[in-house]
Amino acid sequence: MRIKLYIKPLERNSLVPINYQYYLSSFIYRTIEASNSDYSKWLHDSGFMSGNKRFKYFTFSMLNIPEREIVNDFIKIKSHQIELTVSMLSLESMNHLIIGLFESCRFNIKDYNFIVKYAEKIPDPIFRDEMIFKTISPVIISKVVEYNGKPSERYMKPDESEYADFLKKNLEEKYLTYCMSCGIKVNGHGVDSFDLIECGNSKLITIRQNRAEETKVKAYPMTFRLKGNPDIIKIAYEAGVGKLCSLGFGCIKSLN
Repeated sequence: MRIKLYIKPLERNSLVPINYQYYLSSFIYRTIEASNSDYSKWLHDSGFMSGNKRFKYFTFSMLNIPEREIVNDFIKIKSHQIELTVSMLSLESMNHLIIGLFESCRFNIKDYNFIVKYAEKIPDPIFRDEMIFKTISPVIISKVVEYNGKPSERYMKPDESEYADFLKKNLEEKYLTYCMSCGIKVNGHGVDSFDLIECGNSKLITIRQNRAEETKVKAYPMTFRLKGNPDIIKIAYEAGVGKLCSLGFGCIKSLN
């Protein structure tokens, strides 16, 4: 299920960090907490698990800010209204988010305050075995390599030969974990192919900026064709593609 939030800045010329993803993820968890604190804690700390795999099964878009200005490391919001798309595979997660918005529709990003004016449900596309998607937040695909004798994440480019295999494996693991954790029968058919149509420049994004656990990640906006099991394609759409989706990566929209 997917909703679009229409958000009003409460201060004129509000400034939000360029690296705002962590603030929005925290807002989503806090909103769910307003509905059910135990569920929010479970989703944040554990989520859906099978073996050593765990996923949160939600993602969100980049902020849609029609009028904006970059000021150092901040975005000055000149628009009276901005938009955020939130996508969740679990209906329970979405229900708690919606109920939480009734309880508390105000939130802050850094030093500025915002209010969710209203939410609009976005109709699902018809999920088929071949679809074209465009990212509305960039995708992270990485693999572990050795660097200075220690394991390290290497962020992959979409045109690399191994990229498609890593992306397909990520989606298939999400599907299997969801089926196993929810007691759903597994359809053995997986992802047949990932075909890159267009790729934008990489985005270097800092997560948890100025905190002890600060991390820099590299993500890519792109347009691509996905072929395979429609159930897995549905997960790609509702839960996101690639890694760190619950931090605002891998959100996609259908182009057909």
